[in-house]
Parts: sequence; C-alpha cells; structure tokens
Amino acid sequence: MELKLQVYKQALDGFNYLANVDYVSLQKVLDPGLIDGLENGLIRKFEIITELSWKLAKVFLYEMETVDSKTPKQSIKSFFSSGYLDEQNYLLWMQALDDRNGLSHRYDEEAYQAALQRMKSYVELYLELLGFFENSLSK
Repeated sequence: MELKLQVYKQALDGFNYLANVDYVSLQKVLDPGLIDGLENGLIRKFEIITELSWKLAKVFLYEMETVDSKTPKQSIKSFFSSGYLDEQNYLLWMQALDDRNGLSHRYDEEAYQAALQRMKSYVELYLELLGFFENSLSK
C-alpha cells in the first residue's frame, strides 16, 4: 500500500499544479492552442489521479476490512459505507468518476468545460484522501 500511496502522491502533485494554473491570465500571453494543450494535460492528470484514487481505496479496504471491491464505483461506495468518507465527498468522488468516464470515452465540449470548472474541487478531495491514507498508514 505504501508504494501505491507514493505513486498517488506524485500524481496528485502534478494534478494539483495544473489545476491551480491561472488559465485566464495565461490567455493574455499564450496562444490559445497552448492553453488547450495545458487544459488537456490537466484532464489527463485528472484521469490518472482518479484511477489511482479508487485503486488505493480498494487496497485499503481489502487490507483493513477484507472488503474486495471489483469496480471503481463499488470501491468508492464501500469506502463510504465503511465510514471512511462523508456524504459530500462521496458524491464529489462519484462525480469525479463520472467525469473521468465521460472525458475518457467521448468528447463533448460542454461536458469538457464543465469538468474543467470542477478540477479545483477534485484537487481538494484528493488532497483530503491523501491526508486520510497517510494518517492511516502512520498508525
């Protein structure tokens, strides 16, 4: 689990950095194509950290509760029902998973822009999960 947590933390660092770039200010100095590339990089980092987050929860649940979840949604639901997550973060994590699935399988500009607006909320969620997992491992 420690190795998975290390990988998660590294991926979260990159995601956090790109999610907190001021893209509006950059539009004044960079070509729109570069902004689009940065946003696409942000979305890719989001897809990766979302994948890592549910897999980390899956391993945690198996080690702590002997719960063997097979799917991302099942892992997040089990994490919530085991009392490790409040309802607000549960709903946000499920929305992140839906965004990840939607962005990975089809392109819809409106959905893409809406997901971009939620990236900072997802960073907060994933940072909170990092704190939880680090705290749990230190016990």
